Amino acid sequence: MVENDWSGRGQHVEFQRHEKKIIDRILDVHDVLGSTSTAIVESVRCKRILLARKTIRCGRLFTWEKAIEEVAQLNRLDHSHVVQVIGTYIIGNHLSILMYPVAEYNLESFIHDLDPRTHSADNWIKRIFSLLSFYGCLAHAVEHIHSRMTKHMDIKPQNILVRDMRSSTQYIGNAFKIYIADFGISRSYESLDSCETEGPTMFTRKYAAPEVVDRDKRGLSADIFSLGCVFVEIGAAYDHFVSFDRTYGSARPVHTISKAAMSGECNPLQVVHDALASNENGDTSYQANIDAVCEVLKSNKHQCHFRNNIAPLLTKIPQMLSTDPLRRPLASCLVSTFVNCIGTVKNSCCVCTADSLEGTPLEPTLDEESEPDT
Repeated sequence: MVENDWSGRGQHVEFQRHEKKIIDRILDVHDVLGSTSTAIVESVRCKRILLARKTIRCGRLFTWEKAIEEVAQLNRLDHSHVVQVIGTYIIGNHLSILMYPVAEYNLESFIHDLDPRTHSADNWIKRIFSLLSFYGCLAHAVEHIHSRMTKHMDIKPQNILVRDMRSSTQYIGNAFKIYIADFGISRSYESLDSCETEGPTMFTRKYAAPEVVDRDKRGLSADIFSLGCVFVEIGAAYDHFVSFDRTYGSARPVHTISKAAMSGECNPLQVVHDALASNENGDTSYQANIDAVCEVLKSNKHQCHFRNNIAPLLTKIPQMLSTDPLRRPLASCLVSTFVNCIGTVKNSCCVCTADSLEGTPLEPTLDEESEPDT
């Protein structure tokens, strides 16, 4: 509780410009994690806790109202697979949001780091089993988000964080844990009916639902479409890297490296990219290539491994990618689907409570380093 009060002045603080040195003493910058034209994300140590700090420059293009809205959305949520707000502060025309946890990857970079030639066999197996668990974890997180009458509106691999849990005291199962992040354009509503909105909004075209691209009425099911796109890419990566040894009639398949991965063909999403590039108008978004993507899901090339482990997804993912929002499954339906899936059986990490803050060892000071042994 003491460390939750990161500033000593409460969770939300307004600093004067001349107090910047106070902030620098409280928050020790470790690394730059990413940046855009209006924001920068850094890892900072506050007391014993490593946090992500997103600093947004507010002005005509990105207003205070938009910046504060992101904080409001996150404060409505409390889930083990959703990043949590530890605090915020204002100084000048900048708003900084302190979030937990800091992750080593986003889903996109995690997938591209799955090359078995760069990991030990044990490390690679842990990554593959974690990847398989992400289906259930993401479905559970989206179910929670929607239960709070909130639309994320920008679900994509770059907005999904992956944390290495092996050095964590909260390591209870899979070596890697996934979190939904970046609620910058999400919105909350008072009822299910009010979730149905229309008109222009920000979105990432590649993963956006057809009704979002067309600026038609869209509801919570728009997130389901985007989640379906993410599931396609997880499945493509899994299928690319994994083959099974069913020798001796083993009841459970043994994960081994696929021939494609062994041959050095390390673009696990190439089959999906090819499907998205098939559009004659040059539109590489999922919503413009639904039929081509669904053909990939049905083809033997993609099914050979994916089908054997999480067969229910072969029916659920095409439903998630339906052009008709009413035909897409609810997030709660997706969660129940995974109960009988190998690797995603009632993940013990999926709870409606945010992660506890976990300290990391403090680096020794010069005095501590020079102190002689006794």
